[in-house]
This record gives sequence, structure tokens and C-alpha cells, in this order.
Amino acid sequence: MRFAAVPRQPCQGQRWLVAGLLAAFSAWAQADLSIVGTRFIYPAGKPAISIRVGNIGQAPILLQAWLDKGDAQADPSALVVPFVLSPPISRLEPRQNAALLLRYSGEPLPGDRESVFWINFLEVPPLAAAKDNLLRLASRMRMKLLYRPQGLSGKADEAVHQLRWRLAAAGQGGAALLAGNPTPYYVSFAGLALGGGTRSITLQGITVEPFGSARIALPDMQGITPDQAVVHYQVATDSGETLSGSARIQD
Repeated sequence: MRFAAVPRQPCQGQRWLVAGLLAAFSAWAQADLSIVGTRFIYPAGKPAISIRVGNIGQAPILLQAWLDKGDAQADPSALVVPFVLSPPISRLEPRQNAALLLRYSGEPLPGDRESVFWINFLEVPPLAAAKDNLLRLASRMRMKLLYRPQGLSGKADEAVHQLRWRLAAAGQGGAALLAGNPTPYYVSFAGLALGGGTRSITLQGITVEPFGSARIALPDMQGITPDQAVVHYQVATDSGETLSGSARIQD
């Protein structure tokens, strides 16, 4: 069985050529890599955590894994992160499960709040035989890794209830929804909706950093009345679940 050649640390041009092909031909590609979890928490003081992966397909695959600090376009060979992920490259046979081991290497990180990193998973399928007439593409996933210091106040899953929501009227920066986070935890939303009915504004992929804020541009606030100034959300929890809730926007 032959595989498409993948360098130990793929260069930026190669990775984004693959990404472009994926965007163009995603309907033809089928990923066989499975990963247990949607995001990962690394508690301070723990020697390592395991990340469970598997191959649910009918052919072997190669898996390459690395971390970045949030820039998806960064060249992995130039990245310095305080974690070691092993093995960086592995072969998974059909229906095989395995574990990647993630260790914190001890470089100083803030002790009063969470720090965020991203784990990249690049799946490389075997080369198709010429007679197969199939298109087989590498596929890449990125998942969030949160490093959590000991002794943080409050609970991570309750941080969403402490966010402060405000509306910023249209001005130089345009209309926006402002979310302030007074907690030491990252709050990640799978979805947000402002208002209701036909006047609802829906947003996705919003994260509010610890002791920080997010300015969420709104395309159109026309027709949103004061009684509709409610944020409806789906938030990711430590267990991997998505919980729904709502919060009223403050004056």
C-alpha cells in the first residue's frame, strides 16, 4: 500500500495547496479518521493526557499531528509551543484505534487564566491505483486545546452566565454585539442568535477570551426592537456537550 508523500513538518505552501483542493473537491473526499472529543482540556499538574484516534475506513491511513498557537497558516516547522505530541506521525490500519500522548513541557504560561492552543490532525489516505479512477485527498482538522491552571475561581461551564452583553450602535466601526468576559475561562459558542423570527441575526464560531471581550460585527440591526434584544446561544462545555441558553443585553 502506497501513501502520498507527506513531510514530517509540512511546509505552508503544501498545506494550503491541500486546503484549496479540499475546498474545491470536498464532495468527493471522505475522511476516515475519527477523533474522540471536540476539544481538549489540559489540567495543570497532570503529566500527560491521551487523545483517542481511530481509522473507521477500509484502508490504512497516515496521521500527522502538531500544535499551533492559533494561526492556521503558520509553518509548523517554525512553531514553538509548550507541548509535545507523540507520535507526530502514525499509521492506522483499517478499524484500528490508537492514542496520541500530549505532554506539557513546562514552559511558563499564565497562572491566572486559561491559555489556548490548537491541535492539527492531517489524514493522508493511500494512493489510489490508476485503474481505480478515484480522487483521494488529504484532510485536515483543527481542535482547540485549553491549558487550565490550578486554583482558578469559579467553574468553566458556568462562565457563560457571567458574560456581559451590550449593543454598540452603528458608527465608525459599524453596529456590533459586545461580549465581556470577567472570568478566567474561555467561552466558546457553537452558535449565537440575536433577536427572533424573521429579524433574527445568526452568528457562528465566536470565542470570548478570559478577562477580555469580543466585538461581533452585526450585518444589520434594523428592525431589532428592545424586547428582542436577547442573545440565544449554544455553548461548548468541558464534557463536549453543547448546551443552549439565553441572556438579555444590558443597556
